[in-house]
Amino acid sequence: MMYLKSVALLFLLVCTVNFQEANSKPAAKKEDSPAASAEAPAGAEGAAGAKKGGAAGTFNIEDFGVVADGKTDNAPGFLKAWKAACDATGSPTIVIAKGDYLLGPVVFEGPCKGDHITIQLDGTLLGSTNLASYKSNWLQFQHIDGLTITGTGTVDGQGAKTWPENKCKSGGACKVFPMSMVFAFIKGLTVRGITSLNSKYFHINVFSSENVELSKLTITAPEDSPNTDGIHIGDDTNVTIADTTIGTGDDCISVGPGTSKVLITGVKCGPGHGISIGSLGRYANEKDVSDITVKGCTLTKTTNGLRIKTYQSNPTPLEVSKIHYEDITMDHVTYPIIIDQQYCPNGKCGGTAESTVKVVDITYQGIKGTSADANTVVLRCSAKNPCEQIDVSGINVKPPGGPANITCVNTKLGTADASIKSACSEN
Repeated sequence: MMYLKSVALLFLLVCTVNFQEANSKPAAKKEDSPAASAEAPAGAEGAAGAKKGGAAGTFNIEDFGVVADGKTDNAPGFLKAWKAACDATGSPTIVIAKGDYLLGPVVFEGPCKGDHITIQLDGTLLGSTNLASYKSNWLQFQHIDGLTITGTGTVDGQGAKTWPENKCKSGGACKVFPMSMVFAFIKGLTVRGITSLNSKYFHINVFSSENVELSKLTITAPEDSPNTDGIHIGDDTNVTIADTTIGTGDDCISVGPGTSKVLITGVKCGPGHGISIGSLGRYANEKDVSDITVKGCTLTKTTNGLRIKTYQSNPTPLEVSKIHYEDITMDHVTYPIIIDQQYCPNGKCGGTAESTVKVVDITYQGIKGTSADANTVVLRCSAKNPCEQIDVSGINVKPPGGPANITCVNTKLGTADASIKSACSEN
C-alpha cells in the first residue's frame, strides 16, 4: 500500500508542476499509503474567471443556489460562492449553515484578492459516491495565502459505499481513491474543530504548504477501511497538529519527505497504524526530514506506535534527523517503538540493497504503557548507513506477561536505558 501512496504523491507532484508551468507561459503526495493527487479539473478558471467582487463580507452558501437536501449536487454553487469570496478584498467569510449538502469534486483555487478567507462549516458535506465523477480528489484547496476552516460541521466522504471496490485488504488490486481534503501550496492554513468521517482514501493531505495548524479535529473511519490515513503531510514547514482524535484504517499521522519544523501534541491515535515518519526513499531526489517533535500523545491498540520507515535500495540518499518523542502513552500497541530500514511493502522495493537513508539524532524519552506482545523496542537500521545518536531513555512499556523483547541492529546509541544498551551491545 505504501507503493500506492508513493504513486499518488508522484502524481500530485507531476500535476502541480504542470499547473505551474502552464500558468507561467505568456497569455496563458499500501499497507500504508501517500499523499495526494492534485490535478485541477479541466476548464477550471480559478479566481481569474470569477465576477469582479467588492469589499470583504459574509457569503452565505444558500445565496448561490445551494440546496441542503442531501441529494442535489451542490458543487457548482460551492464554486460560485468560493469565486465570490476569492474576488473580495479584506477577509471574507463563507458560511455553511447546518444541513446536509451533497457535492461532487471541487477545486478551490487561488490566488485570491483578499488577505484571508474563512469558511465557517457547521453543516455536513456529503461526498458523491459516483467515482466516475472524480478526476482526482474531492475538496481541494490550492495556491491560497490565508485560509481558515472552522466550525462544528462534518466532512463525510461516504467511503463505506466505495471501499468494497478497493480490494487491498483482500490481496486484490489496490486503487487510489479520492482524498477528502487536500491542501496544496497554502501559506497560512488553519483547520479547527471539524470532523472528517469515512474518507474514501486519505482524510487530510497537506502538501508544499507553510504555517499550518490542524487542531481539535475528529477523524474517524473503521479499522478495516482501506488506506484511510488520518493526516498526511509532505514538503511542508512550520506545522502544528494538536488536540486531535484520530482512529482509521491506516496511519493516524504520516510525515513524508521534505517536511520540517513539525509539532504533534495532544493527539489520541487508535485504531490505526500509529504515527509514522515515512516511508522515505521510494523515489529519487526526495528531500530530508528534520525537526519533528511528538509529545503528550496516546496510542491505543495500534499496529505501530512511533515508527520511522525507509525503503531498502533507495535511489538517492537523504537524511532523517532531529526527531524528538516525549511523554507518549501506549495502550496495547503491537510495536511501540520501531525504526525499520528494511521496509519493503508487498516486495516492491526495487532490490535488496541496504538503505542509504541516514537516521540520526533521534530521541525517545518517557515512553510508557503497555504493548500487545513482547516487541517493545525494534531498532532495525541499515548496515550501510547505521543509525546514530539514538537516545532511548525512561522507557517503561510493559508487554503482556514475560520480559520485553528488544531488537537492536546497526544502531549506535547515545543515552539509553541499561536494558537497551545491553541489547545493542550484543549486536
